Amino acid sequence: MLLAYVMMNTVPDKMETVLEEIRELNGVEEAYMLYGVYDIIAAVKAGNIEDLKATILKIRKKEYVSSTLTLLVVS
Repeated sequence: MLLAYVMMNTVPDKMETVLEEIRELNGVEEAYMLYGVYDIIAAVKAGNIEDLKATILKIRKKEYVSSTLTLLVVS
């Protein structure tokens, strides 16, 4: 099982909208709003790298997501 954390910045007044959409994506185990450099963090799990990439791409394509940082867990 692969695990990645995706941190994202959003349009300021759309944080809650993005959070709700992210939580509904297949493969997203958890997602939370943050205060700090990033607005949202999501834990994404997948059985293979292709599924992981597909979920991360869906996050990156969300309308109000302005940037992301993906951290792949290695152990």
